[in-house]
Amino acid sequence: MASESGDALKRIFGNTGFLIAGRATNAICSFLYIAWAVRALGLSRFGVLMLVTTFGTAISTATHLQSWQPLLHYGTDPFTNGRRAQFSRVLAFCVRADYLSGGVGWLVGTLGVALFGTAMGWPAADQGAAMLYMTTIAFMNFSWSAGVFRLCNSFWLNMLVDLSGTLVRTVGSGLGFLYHMGLDYYLLVWSMTQLAMFTTSTGLGLLQLRLAGGIRFNPFARLAEGDAPGIWRFTLSTSGNHVLSSVFNQFGTLLVGGLLGPADAAVYRVSRQIGEGIAKPAQLMVPALYPEFIRLRDRQDWYGIKRVTVQLFLTIGGFSIALMGVAMLMGNILLTWMLHVHWHGGRHLIMLMLGSAVLGLGIVPLEPLLTVIGQVSRVLRARIIVTLTYLPLVYGMTRLWRLEGAAAAGVVAGLIMFGICLRPVLAWFGQMAPGRAPARPVTAETQGGEGGTGT
Repeated sequence: MASESGDALKRIFGNTGFLIAGRATNAICSFLYIAWAVRALGLSRFGVLMLVTTFGTAISTATHLQSWQPLLHYGTDPFTNGRRAQFSRVLAFCVRADYLSGGVGWLVGTLGVALFGTAMGWPAADQGAAMLYMTTIAFMNFSWSAGVFRLCNSFWLNMLVDLSGTLVRTVGSGLGFLYHMGLDYYLLVWSMTQLAMFTTSTGLGLLQLRLAGGIRFNPFARLAEGDAPGIWRFTLSTSGNHVLSSVFNQFGTLLVGGLLGPADAAVYRVSRQIGEGIAKPAQLMVPALYPEFIRLRDRQDWYGIKRVTVQLFLTIGGFSIALMGVAMLMGNILLTWMLHVHWHGGRHLIMLMLGSAVLGLGIVPLEPLLTVIGQVSRVLRARIIVTLTYLPLVYGMTRLWRLEGAAAAGVVAGLIMFGICLRPVLAWFGQMAPGRAPARPVTAETQGGEGGTGT
């Protein structure tokens, strides 16, 4: 059992390494393309760019069905045991979920710009460009292919997908800086970034299915009875949790823009990006955790799950201490360099943003564990409580203490979320894996070694 959980930890850290490589490249390049965009547009116009693209991302997240989770939840067993026809039907459901949610997101985003665009902080003259950008939402959703990468243990392909988008955005932003391009051009660059990632992810996903062999991909295949009981409920629950998480991550920026204006929104968004970027390596464990928790669950290795979870908490704790040191030394320097202005209180702002991100790290092992053991409703309930608390809190604290108040509201919300998720996990461990794992019984085989007769 210990060796199985040890192998799971090795795969988790190994696969996380591939995800980190892709995101690290994006983080390094973001220092370049954000700096170039700020210099080309000016801080206020860059704030408009951030508001429009953040709104598009928020709507995409709010309407996106997280199809990779049901693909892993219902597709791992038939994929592993060679039931290709059943897996193909589950896959077809997930692909349709992606495309359906992308179309709905496009409509909702366009309607949202028409009704509330200027209320979110950008000028009326930019309404047309913002509405046109909302077409990007239609191809922001390619979750099914990410699920295929995880099933095939090919996490390194996510790195290629991230790299394709990073390359387009960095080169496009550099050209815009050299030729003094305006807001419409940069909106096009951000849109082409998503198109490049969509195309790369779809192509690599189809290639993986072909290499797996025996999978006939038909996006119109219907689920048969018994293929995936409760898949809609599971999909809506996990997606609802993700939607509420996006409210925490995205709508805070939009609210700051509406209250304080585009320039402050730009500072808030970039400082949040720095805080999350510093903490991102640990957050990228989440996709790698799901397949390993599912494998341990299918073997009913409850102590293995407990051992992996405790080890991850210890790793994240040590990592968080190092993050705080990095933020104190480098946070304000990065903010000043990226925005090309010195913002008073920038170090405090970065520390608050990182504090919120570190609390989010504590939820990294808890959320996938609760999902895998069939308690995803508890995660959804926690998100609802946190959202109902966060939105009025960030509004009031932003009005009182401006950007520092908005960042502090995120810390309070993160602390509430961590506490609510930790309680059912401790209760589950107390029931299914109390105390230490029992010692393995000594047998003649283990005494004499593999193939031995014992004494």
